[in-house]
Amino acid sequence: MFPVRHCKVVHFVRHGEGYHNVAGKKDYSQYKRWDLEDAHLTAHGWEQAHALRKHLAQLPEPLNVEAVIMSPLSRALQTAVGAFGGDACQSGDPGKVLMVAQDAVPEKQVQHEAVSSAGCPPFIAWEYCREHLGLHPCDRRGKVSMLQKTYPAVDFSLIETEEDELWKPDSRETHAEIRARGAAFIKWLLARPERRLAVVSHSSFLFYLMQNYGHQISTTVQGELRRWYENCEMRTVIISDGGGDSGGLDPLWFPGGHKLDGYTDKS
Repeated sequence: MFPVRHCKVVHFVRHGEGYHNVAGKKDYSQYKRWDLEDAHLTAHGWEQAHALRKHLAQLPEPLNVEAVIMSPLSRALQTAVGAFGGDACQSGDPGKVLMVAQDAVPEKQVQHEAVSSAGCPPFIAWEYCREHLGLHPCDRRGKVSMLQKTYPAVDFSLIETEEDELWKPDSRETHAEIRARGAAFIKWLLARPERRLAVVSHSSFLFYLMQNYGHQISTTVQGELRRWYENCEMRTVIISDGGGDSGGLDPLWFPGGHKLDGYTDKS
C-alpha cells in the first residue's frame, strides 16, 4: 500500500507492426538488413494504431493522459501519433501538425495523411525507452533534424545528439544493461509531474523492463506483468516511488483537526 501522491498510472504500448517484424518473422537474420534502418509501420501496423485509438475513444472513462512519452524510433512515433494523436489535418497548419503527410515508399513507408496535435497532450521523445541497442539497423534512430520536420509538434529536446550515438553496428546491449536502462526510465517517469502517462516503446525493452518488477506478487500476476508484448498491445500499470524520492502534494488530502478560516458549522 502506498500514498496516492507516490503513484502514477502508466499505459505501456508496444508499437504496431513494422516492416522489420514482417521480415524478421520469416528469417531472424533479416533484422540485419540495412534497407530496414529505423523501420516504419506497415499498412497493418497503422491499422493496429488506429484500432487502439478507436478502443480508447470507446472506453467508458477517458484515460486523461497528461503526456505521451515515446521512443524516437519511427515505428514508435507513428504508433503514438496513430493512437493518441488528433484528427486528420492539412500539413500547412502552423503549430498544429503532429505528423506531416507521409508519401508511400514501397516496402519502406505507407502513405498517410497529416495528423493534428489539437486537443492532444504533450508528445515527448526520449532515448531511454527505445529498443534494444545495437546490431540491428531497424533499431537505429534517424537524425533528429529529420524527425522534427516529420513530427513538428513532438518535443525532441531531451535527445542530445543529432546522429544516433547510442546504436553500435558491432555490439548489442546486454540484458543487464537494458534492465538498468529500464529502471532508470521508471525513475525518470516517477520524477515527472504528471500522474497519468502513456509510453509507446518496443517489445524487447518492455520485456526486460518488466523483469525488474513484481517479485513479491504471485506467479500468475507476474506472468501477466512480464509476458511478451504483442504489436500495438496496451497494458496499464501503477508505478510507485516507495522510497519517497518524488511525489508532491496529494490533491485529495485534507488536514483534519483544524478549524477552517471563515467556516461556521450551522447544521
